[in-house]
Amino acid sequence: MCVSQPTGTAGLCLPYCYNDQKKRFFQMNNRAVTYARVSGDDRVKDGRNLAGQLDICRDHALKKGYLIVAELSEDDRGASGASFELPALNQALEMAKNGEFDILVVREIDRFARSLAKQLIIEQEFRRHRVQIEYVMGEYPDTPEGSLNKNIKAVIAEYERLKINERMVRGRRQKIKAGNVIVHGKAPYGYRLEEVDGKSKLLVNEDEAQIVRIIYQWYVFGEDKKGPMSARVIARRLTQMGVPIPPLSNRNSTKWSRTTVGRIVSSKTYIGVWHYGKNGSSNGHRLSNPEDYWLSVEVPAIVDMDLWDAAQERKSINVAAAKKNLKYQYLMNRRLICGVCGSKIAACGSNDGYKNRLYYRCNVARGYDEYERKCDNARYFKAEDVDFTIWEWLKSFIRNPDAIDDGIAEYHEHREREQAPFLERLQVVDDLLVDHRNQLQKLLDIYLDGNFPKELLVERRQRLQDTVDSLAAERVNLISHLENSAHSPEQLQAIKETAFKVAAGLDEAEEDFDSRKYIVEMLNVYARLVIEEEEKIAYVTCVFKEEAERLLIVSPNTYRRKRQDNHSR
Repeated sequence: MCVSQPTGTAGLCLPYCYNDQKKRFFQMNNRAVTYARVSGDDRVKDGRNLAGQLDICRDHALKKGYLIVAELSEDDRGASGASFELPALNQALEMAKNGEFDILVVREIDRFARSLAKQLIIEQEFRRHRVQIEYVMGEYPDTPEGSLNKNIKAVIAEYERLKINERMVRGRRQKIKAGNVIVHGKAPYGYRLEEVDGKSKLLVNEDEAQIVRIIYQWYVFGEDKKGPMSARVIARRLTQMGVPIPPLSNRNSTKWSRTTVGRIVSSKTYIGVWHYGKNGSSNGHRLSNPEDYWLSVEVPAIVDMDLWDAAQERKSINVAAAKKNLKYQYLMNRRLICGVCGSKIAACGSNDGYKNRLYYRCNVARGYDEYERKCDNARYFKAEDVDFTIWEWLKSFIRNPDAIDDGIAEYHEHREREQAPFLERLQVVDDLLVDHRNQLQKLLDIYLDGNFPKELLVERRQRLQDTVDSLAAERVNLISHLENSAHSPEQLQAIKETAFKVAAGLDEAEEDFDSRKYIVEMLNVYARLVIEEEEKIAYVTCVFKEEAERLLIVSPNTYRRKRQDNHSR
């Protein structure tokens, strides 16, 4: 029979079902969250796309009488089931920590995780917060047999993922060795993809190829005897001419960018050699593969070798000259961002015949063609004022031992907040490792007793060992992340000692720009510039200052006058 059980001071009644046999109350409306995730090949399959998964999970929850409090899904671009960086899954975990639901409903294990280690870790994290996970496509009771079946399913999912990737890579490499070009429907600019004698080939697109040749000519020789043109100037000219941008630029824009031009003048495809396998990935990070892994396919050349070599020489000259391009000294160059749009703030200067006028200004507000967005932070910030204000603050900061100690404490507090989820996950991994290693030891004891068939024990031992190996690998990844995401106490102490030495030599650094620049770089000083109530403001951080310090930007003369006024009082 059903009764109402009053709860809380407000007397809210929730429906309960009374079980006469077990003499217990069961709450009928457990709070549930449904979760869906798509892989690249799932979006068009009924039941496996996002809508299909959510429908199945919703039906399951409603049949069980659960109250659905949220429906979460990873975006249509597909998120890797082997990754922990899944926004919707992390949101569900945060809701679990806050006690906002009781049951997480997922279609099946391979939607939730395709790595055995990840499945075990995430399930344990939810279990810690008293959240149960239910898989619609599989019943896994909380028994040794249920855990075994679930782990077998997870191992199969992980194996399938690895085999799919292996087959795809092997198949692509075999096709390329046979003379095919694989560009996923987007041929390099200047080419078109066509099937010739049963093979995918790159053929020259003459309209685009003419633009490629013009780009190389401008980059190496320039136009009308004006000398070589930069990638940015070339991009601006092409945009003004109305030349469509390459489809590979992956930008929702109609404007050419210097990056796109730079790729064109660097690519060996245009001298007749297309490469596959130059880049790979590991743990979600893009990596460059060694050249002996690359595969090459001959394609029609668009520019000759002499012109291409000249372009590479020009690029080397430009790179070498870039460090010397600044005609004036800017202390905070490359260390400023716009407080309005978040873009980089660049140094710019001129000489009117009487004085060098040096400024910092937002790149977007300056109207560079490669930026589609707009920025209202159009004001010029005098470089002298910005550099002086930040340098004076930095001097006072590193001359104050208490401020540095407070900064180190603040740094540790900030890092503790950032690393807390990873430390919690590491503890989960350690607990799981202890549990599974204990199971291995018990299995060994059973084997020595000789009461069970050897074949059964060997198979079970292998599954447990695979689980332990998977968890151990995940533990290594977590520790590596924790070590690389923060300075060690020893590193902070070394920086602190260096800061004290620097403080003793600040007066000498006042007269030497390179010394001041070195100090700024060593302490990793950055600033965000913005206008607030018609005042120019810098929000400054450094290695000892995680929380930005708000500084009113003043000129050296104004600063000195204020100091004189204070002394006179």
